[in-house]
Amino acid sequence: MRIRLTTTIENVRLALDTLVANRFRSFLTVLGIFIGVLLVVTVASVLNGFRQSVVDQVEQFGTNNIYVYRMPFMQLGPLTREMRLRRPLRLEDAWAIRRHCPSVEFVSPGIQVPMFLKRAIHEREEVDSPRVRGVFPDNVDVANRVLAEGRFFTELENEHRVSVVVLGYAAAEALFPNGGGVGKEILIDGRKYTVVGTLEKRKEGPFGGQNEEDTLFLAPYYTMKRFYPAEDDHFIAARSRSGQIKVAIEEIEQVLRKQRRVVWNAENNFEVGTADSLIASFDEIVFATLAVMFLLSTVGFMVGGVGVMNIMLVSVKERTREIGLRKAVGARNRDILGQFLVEAMVLCTIGGLLGLVVAEGLLMLVGLVLPDLSSATPMWARVFAFAGSASVGLFFGLWPAWKAARLDPIEALRHE
Repeated sequence: MRIRLTTTIENVRLALDTLVANRFRSFLTVLGIFIGVLLVVTVASVLNGFRQSVVDQVEQFGTNNIYVYRMPFMQLGPLTREMRLRRPLRLEDAWAIRRHCPSVEFVSPGIQVPMFLKRAIHEREEVDSPRVRGVFPDNVDVANRVLAEGRFFTELENEHRVSVVVLGYAAAEALFPNGGGVGKEILIDGRKYTVVGTLEKRKEGPFGGQNEEDTLFLAPYYTMKRFYPAEDDHFIAARSRSGQIKVAIEEIEQVLRKQRRVVWNAENNFEVGTADSLIASFDEIVFATLAVMFLLSTVGFMVGGVGVMNIMLVSVKERTREIGLRKAVGARNRDILGQFLVEAMVLCTIGGLLGLVVAEGLLMLVGLVLPDLSSATPMWARVFAFAGSASVGLFFGLWPAWKAARLDPIEALRHE
C-alpha cells in the first residue's frame, strides 16, 4: 500500500512538472473543462437560490394550507382539452368542504376580478390593471396576512356589501407613497372604496422581484359579487387542523368529487395543492432546466476531453524516448499507464478546481453588485463538477496512457 501511495505521489509530481513546463498549452487544453464546471456551478447556484425564494414564498402562507382550483397551479406545456373544459368551482363547493370535512379548520373561498385595462386611482396616483380579489374576512387568517395599519374588513361589511378594501404593501405604496392611506377613498374601475387597512410586505420573489401578494386589492366577497355578478370562477383556500393535512386532502377530494359528480373511475376535474405539492411542481421545472444545463456542461466536458486526449497523444509522442528509458530500467506497463493516466486526471482536475474557484468568485461579485439576486451553491453541484472533471481525465486519458504503456522499449529508445 505504501509503495502504491509513493508511486501515485511521484506520478502527481511528474504530472505537475509537465504542466508547469507547458503552462499555456495546458490552459488551452483544460479550457473546455473549465467552462463546463463554471456553467454547472453558476447555473445550479442561481437555480437553487431561485428555488429557495419560491419555497420561502409558499411556506409564508402556512404549511397546513390547502389550495383548490379548477386549473393546475403549474403546468409544463399547453393545457389539455379536459382541463380547458372544466367547469368553475362554486361557492357551494367551499361550504360543502366546511360542512363535511372535520379535519379542515378554515375554509376561505374567493374570486379574482378581471381588471384588464382598468385602473385604481387616488388623486394623481394610479395603478394600471389592479389585482382585485373578493374574499371572506377569514382570508386574513388562512393566508397568514399581517396588517401594517388599520384592520381587515368584517363579516358584517361583507354581508352588507360595503365598498371597503384592504391594500397589499405595493398597492398602498403606489397609491399612497407618503403613507396614511387608511380612511382615504380610492377609485377602482370607477367605483369608490374606502381603505380600511394595509398589509405588511411579503418576502420578495426570486431575483428580488416583487411578490404578487403585495399588489393585491382585497375587498369583501359579496361586494365584488354585487359589482361583478357574472364572475363565478372561484378558488378555495383551506387550512387543515394540526397534523391532519393528509386526511384533510382526502376529505376535500371526496367531497368535491361528489359535488362535481365525478364518476368513480375518472380523474379529478379540479386541482388540490399544498405547500409541498406546489414546491414539488416547481421542482419539475427546475429539474428540466438542470437537465438542459447538464447537457450543455456535458458538451463542454466532451470538448475539453477531446482536447485532453489530443494533447496527451502529443505528449506521448514527444516523450517516447523517456518512456523507452523508463521501461529499460524496469518500469512495467502498468507504471507507464498510471503515469500518463494520473497526468491526464491532474490536468482535468486543475481545470475543474479553476472552474470552481472562478464560479464562486463570480457569484460573490454578482452578489455584491446585485444583492437581490438569490444564489446558493449546493454541495451536489460542487461534487458533480469536480467528479465530472476528474472523470473526463480518466476516460479521455485512458487511450493515450494505454498507447504509451504498449510502446516497445527498443523502438522507443530509437525514436528521434
